[in-house]
Amino acid sequence: MSIKYKALELDKPLTYELEGLEVGVTSNCNFRCDYCCAYNRNDGQSINGKEVIRILEELPGLKRVRLSGGEVTLKFEDCVEIVTYCSSRGIQTQLNSNGSLLNAARIQELVTAGLTTIHISFNFTTAEAFSNYYNIHPSVYDKIRENITMFAKTDVNVVLETLLFNETQDNMQEISDHVYAMGVRTHEIQNSIIMGHTGWKAIAAQEQLKNAVAELIANRKEDTTLYFTCMDRFMDKLGFAEQPGVYFPHCIEGKKQLHLHGNGDILISELCHPVIIGNIYNGTSLNELYTNMPAPLSQFLEKLPCPALDALFPQEV
Repeated sequence: MSIKYKALELDKPLTYELEGLEVGVTSNCNFRCDYCCAYNRNDGQSINGKEVIRILEELPGLKRVRLSGGEVTLKFEDCVEIVTYCSSRGIQTQLNSNGSLLNAARIQELVTAGLTTIHISFNFTTAEAFSNYYNIHPSVYDKIRENITMFAKTDVNVVLETLLFNETQDNMQEISDHVYAMGVRTHEIQNSIIMGHTGWKAIAAQEQLKNAVAELIANRKEDTTLYFTCMDRFMDKLGFAEQPGVYFPHCIEGKKQLHLHGNGDILISELCHPVIIGNIYNGTSLNELYTNMPAPLSQFLEKLPCPALDALFPQEV
């Protein structure tokens, strides 16, 4: 596909402006994974497609919209409506999904609507391991793999994301091999980070992380692109460098991307640093946030916290 995944993150932001918006279409989910439930506000809040479009119409400079949850496909028709609108404006669209509620007809609807990227978590190579971790019936695993394989045959950019933490740190190459076998050529490795506000501490140790990344880079197939997320701040310390097909995207949270929750809250980096900086229904204008910064946003940009760096190199921070 001509549009590169994570295009906004591949350049270091020199100015602060809203170019990417992640919309929490629903906070409900049909899964109960520890990592997601640790930071997603599963409070039943949602926002419909027409309301999202109304908000987007006030943002002429927007380049990308991510639709997430919860499980975003619980509100599938709203997703199609938003993707269709964004496509008409040339805005990149991404669906963050667990993939379990898709099927051939839904995949075709999203392709027709003009979806740019489908982003699906993939952390386990057997139905048994998947079922044990997520407490979901093993048959769901096979369904997800079937949907991934179908999506990989379309023109939509399919990205599988693997969380690098203590459950996966010793199996990363096997996981990557399965990603390739399903026809997917873009694999994102998300470094897990300690999130003190949630109690999440199941991260990869420094040496295991280094070994896993080195192995993935050494065994990368020529037609595969690897993205190592939340690692750019310490890749030099661990001896890594970008090369063709290997990228360490820069974090743009708060700098070029914000999160919109279903109740109208605007957040910075909902994952690792959930700071509410306003609410669209209480007078906050998304279009004016960087020209008239609320205090929490300016304070965040001054500090630019890096939980990933703090976790791996606590003695140096």
